[in-house]
Amino acid sequence: MMHEELFNLMNQRQSIRKFKEKEVSKELIEKIIKAGVTAPSAFNSQPWRFVVIQSQEMKKKIRESYSDLRKKNKWYEQDTFFIENSVPIIVLCEDNSEMNTISCALAIQNMLLASESLGLGSLTIGAFSMDAESEEELKKIVSAKKEEKVVLVCLFGYKDETPERKTRKTIEEVAEFL
Repeated sequence: MMHEELFNLMNQRQSIRKFKEKEVSKELIEKIIKAGVTAPSAFNSQPWRFVVIQSQEMKKKIRESYSDLRKKNKWYEQDTFFIENSVPIIVLCEDNSEMNTISCALAIQNMLLASESLGLGSLTIGAFSMDAESEEELKKIVSAKKEEKVVLVCLFGYKDETPERKTRKTIEEVAEFL
């Protein structure tokens, strides 16, 4: 892939909250996870674990938990049905250490770009890691180990929308050359 192609891919990727009711093959999900495990990690620790949710019952439980969390925090109302029309992948980290969390974030970025390159949409949900009670509830749903930390819930599926592009800050606004 050339530089221009990579930047086009990064620029076209955006969060999708409406997925088609179309199953994503195991082969595509494995390609997305494979992209995640190619990410660099501190001391090559590879502290991640990916839990792929295929069961509609589990998706419904995650959706309900997420809806409850949104209500609890008085966030704006949102139809959360997109969780049930996607393939949620729960990204867990070995522990709560900062370096492991950063390593997992690098894996997630690779997964988001891989899904875009495969013609899939994606969305990340970080809210569970912002609320200890909700994180514990999610960990129970996916049978996570006690010491594991939920980094993000990543949703993947076939896009059923083309959201308006959000503006990004310019280089001048974010970079300082010393």
